[in-house]
Amino acid sequence: MSTARTAGFFTLGVPPERYHLPHPRLGLPVILLIRRVLIRALELLRDQHFRLADATEDEVTAALLSTIENDLRQAGTVAGFNKRTYEPVVRQGQCANYNGAVLTKTPDMCFKLRHDEGEPHPVIPEFDALFVECKPVDASHPAGSKYCDDGLIRFVRGDYAWAMQEGMMLAFARNGRTIGKHLIPAMSESTRMKSLHTLELPTAATINAAAATDGAEAVHTSRHKRSFPWLHGKGPATDITIYHLWHDCG
Repeated sequence: MSTARTAGFFTLGVPPERYHLPHPRLGLPVILLIRRVLIRALELLRDQHFRLADATEDEVTAALLSTIENDLRQAGTVAGFNKRTYEPVVRQGQCANYNGAVLTKTPDMCFKLRHDEGEPHPVIPEFDALFVECKPVDASHPAGSKYCDDGLIRFVRGDYAWAMQEGMMLAFARNGRTIGKHLIPAMSESTRMKSLHTLELPTAATINAAAATDGAEAVHTSRHKRSFPWLHGKGPATDITIYHLWHDCG
């Protein structure tokens, strides 16, 4: 699909002069809240004896979504995360890539904050969210080929979160896989440094709220250059920060 043909598609009723790119940063407080939600959801799945150690990616993400949406968001048991502050969480909802050439991209989870009526928010609402890509990491799903080459790269090439400045990778780590021993070495390989346009390899966040906790490693961030252009003369896409959340799933 040519740029000319997609120009009308991306207005979606919003004239180009009424939205800005990139969308404003979500900020670390939002990331840490979603982290608390995910940690709590995984705790509940463990209590229910869900097979985190060997379930497929789709099985885990479907169970996570059910717990997050039908329990945590409805009950508001995680402070700050409730029906008033967040829209329904979506799993594998179809969305378009950065130029509309592909209309059926399906991020694993999508968290959208609610905004007060009348609050100025010059964004494209459909693409204003925290997009989360989930991957098991184990012997059959290596950190390099699966997590990076099939997952992380989707943020870099503009499949997911193309209007945002942040995205999230969620790993269901098994058999002792860790960021330090498995992800960083995989991302440090020269070919992968190039394909992911890595500007900064994963480093641990320094604030206490992002530190390691039961079942979860400390939050790590990496930064990547994006080389695609935004439509409507909005300029070249800015760099994207990826938050890496790795949870011990057996």
